Amino acid sequence: MQPATPPSVAVTTAFVLGGAGNMGAVQLGMLRALLERGVVPDLVVGCSVGALNGAAVASQPDLGTLARLEALWLDLSRRDVWPAGVATSLVQLLRRRPAINGNDGLRRVIERFLPGATFADLQLPFACVATSLESGGERWFTEGPLAEPILASAALPALLPPVEIDGELFIDGATVNVVPMAKALEMGATRLFVLQVKDLDAVAGRPRRPMDVLLRAFVISRNSRFVHELAALPAGVEVHVLPTVAWPRFRYDGFSRTQDLMEASRSAAATYLDEHGLGTSISAGRAGSSPPSTGVAEH
Repeated sequence: MQPATPPSVAVTTAFVLGGAGNMGAVQLGMLRALLERGVVPDLVVGCSVGALNGAAVASQPDLGTLARLEALWLDLSRRDVWPAGVATSLVQLLRRRPAINGNDGLRRVIERFLPGATFADLQLPFACVATSLESGGERWFTEGPLAEPILASAALPALLPPVEIDGELFIDGATVNVVPMAKALEMGATRLFVLQVKDLDAVAGRPRRPMDVLLRAFVISRNSRFVHELAALPAGVEVHVLPTVAWPRFRYDGFSRTQDLMEASRSAAATYLDEHGLGTSISAGRAGSSPPSTGVAEH
């Protein structure tokens, strides 16, 4: 294990928020642990649900903003985002429409937190990624209205419809870049805090259904780039992949475990940050409002 960047060296800190659907609640716990310790980003990049959470943090990176975001998540129900659900039949998949669900619900969620906002309205530089359904390439959004790029970045294939921007259709950015570290470096970051929520060391259970195999194949494909980028970060870049938590057994489209996920991830991230001397170790009681109730490597 190599030491972190010496204090005398100027550091540009980026928060990198990956994709994970309703498990994005884990990122809120990580964000609370960071902000409580005075670890604040200079820029933010996000993918999928990380685009929504990332834009919120970039709007004003403090505990007050985070408390509002936590309250938003705790108020969500399945019908807010997935009115038709994600468990579906072959008949539904074969219907002549681009997705099982519409994205009006997710649009309302975005507008509740960032009504009419543009990238220029944010306090910090922010970028989010989506995947071109036509070329298969990634496209980065850094200017203009926020809602459409976030919708595109989070458009989980078949479950939410592709989003048209500038005459081109886009789907979930996680399809090609689930944890977009390279973009943070391109924007000038020298220290990365990576908020991704999948335990890459966890051993997957044996599949029991065709859908299990399909989902596992998608996860393997999308995580491959992250693993390779992590191993190939340039010299002098300080990276902290915050520890994630065990994924509970609950519906892929449910939000019933949001409070538990936030609390568990905050505890895990706080332990990591304190053990590595990152930020100022302080108690939650003195750090600001608590969540609403209802490995260091240098490359």
